Amino acid sequence: MVEWNKFMKKSGNWLRILLPIFILCAGLLAGYYLFSRQPEIKRKPLPKQAVMVETVPAVPGNYQGSVNVMGTVIPDKEVLLKAQVSGKVVFVSPGFVQGGVVKKGEVLLKIDDADYTIEVEKARSALEKAVSDMAIEQGSQLIAQEELKLINEISSEPIKETDLALRKPQLVQAQAAVKAARAELEKAKLNLQRTQVTVPFDALVIEKNIEKGSLAASQGALCTLVDIRFFQIEAQVPPDRLSAFIIDEKTGSQAQIYSRYSDQTWQGKVVRITGRITDKSRMAGVTVKVPDPLGVFTQKTSAPLLLGDHVDVKIMGNRFNDVYALPRNMLREDQTVWVYTNGALDIRKVEIAWEENGQVFVSSGIEPEDQLIVTDISAPVKGMAIQTRSDKAKTRALPDVSEAAGKRS
Repeated sequence: MVEWNKFMKKSGNWLRILLPIFILCAGLLAGYYLFSRQPEIKRKPLPKQAVMVETVPAVPGNYQGSVNVMGTVIPDKEVLLKAQVSGKVVFVSPGFVQGGVVKKGEVLLKIDDADYTIEVEKARSALEKAVSDMAIEQGSQLIAQEELKLINEISSEPIKETDLALRKPQLVQAQAAVKAARAELEKAKLNLQRTQVTVPFDALVIEKNIEKGSLAASQGALCTLVDIRFFQIEAQVPPDRLSAFIIDEKTGSQAQIYSRYSDQTWQGKVVRITGRITDKSRMAGVTVKVPDPLGVFTQKTSAPLLLGDHVDVKIMGNRFNDVYALPRNMLREDQTVWVYTNGALDIRKVEIAWEENGQVFVSSGIEPEDQLIVTDISAPVKGMAIQTRSDKAKTRALPDVSEAAGKRS
């Protein structure tokens, strides 16, 4: 019994050593078995999906180009009217007010003409006296000629006929006096006429400097007038756009003027270029002439065009026939467009005839009914597969990416 206990005691020590080793080996064998039996995964290519795009048909058309700029309304003709004679103002026209419209030839104001009427009478009297003196001198000249003739007939030594003996200098002096007197009369009459100040053209009174009862000084400012037959728009145009329209007094391009304070539209014509580029904006100055800006002659009831107003000007430019109008974002890098052609991307180089207001007008590189791609493509390559919604079901797949598929070996 004692020996059995000793044997079991020795065997327990070995078991404690061998049992963990046995369990470890069994675990390794089981792991090897499971690892060797796992399924083998093989890759096979997935079908490549064509890029979905939106397209629009290319339709040629005729378009009127235009240039949109800004401008300022200025007078076509402006004069500072001054008095040519001095005196008290005794009459002022009812229309002679700031902002008033006055007609050509209308009497704007009158200056007291009493003194100038007297001057006319004095000049007329002086002329009559000068004419009378000249007539007397002409008679004296005839007498001198007769006297000289008689003296030569009875004298043994004839007297030479000189200008002084014939009183020619005295006659010339009398004639000069007549001319001077006549000139003084004309001057007096002219000063009398100048007491009435008339309007030189159909005008708008911008500034009034005198009132009835006040004293007008010679060369003193009376008012500032602006011609209402035409106003001008001084527009600022990019220099590279000047070739897009006609600049001429008679055949200049038409322009439409829009004011921000009114819904009224005015029509004008590009008549000239100012000949200089502004220092700050580097724009070229162009003059647009607008007829009847106040609506006086056409009897318009809408708001007038006001001087100093900042307006928008649309200048009608060249006409383009058989071109394609595209949004600016459809013009791709290097001046190309994307065209859908039989399920593939075609990158076309195009020629731009004109560009404005977010649009480009293509003159070549596109054919009628071409399907132009609107959708942005992240990495466009010519010939890549693309599809539209209409042909999505029949577009053939092409290999591209990998797909995992499990298979046990």
